[in-house]
Amino acid sequence: QALDAMVQASVFSSADAKRLTALLQSAQEPEDDGEESFGAPAAAVYTSHSGSIIDTLEDLAEKAEAELSDARKQETTALHNFEMLKQSLSDQIKFDTKDMSGAKKGLEEATGKKASAEGE
Repeated sequence: QALDAMVQASVFSSADAKRLTALLQSAQEPEDDGEESFGAPAAAVYTSHSGSIIDTLEDLAEKAEAELSDARKQETTALHNFEMLKQSLSDQIKFDTKDMSGAKKGLEEATGKKASAEGE
């Protein structure tokens, strides 16, 4: 069951899945003398499959490293974009606050002038 989940996972390519399935099927087949094999496989069986297992594991490690590298690059880019947006918004708030303060001051002056003009 766990093997089926691993084989169907997107990390495995179809070639890797076929190799892994073939390896497990060959390990589960009974020996020619009618007895089922228990324990460690015979040395000849083990050496015939060891290269493909190691190759498969190395391929998986390379794929994992490549995916990790891509994820790190995406995270770095996203962080940089966030920092740039944050800086831009902070600057905009600072300048808009300054403009609003100037507008309020101008409004107060105009209101004062209007009041003094109406009072005269």
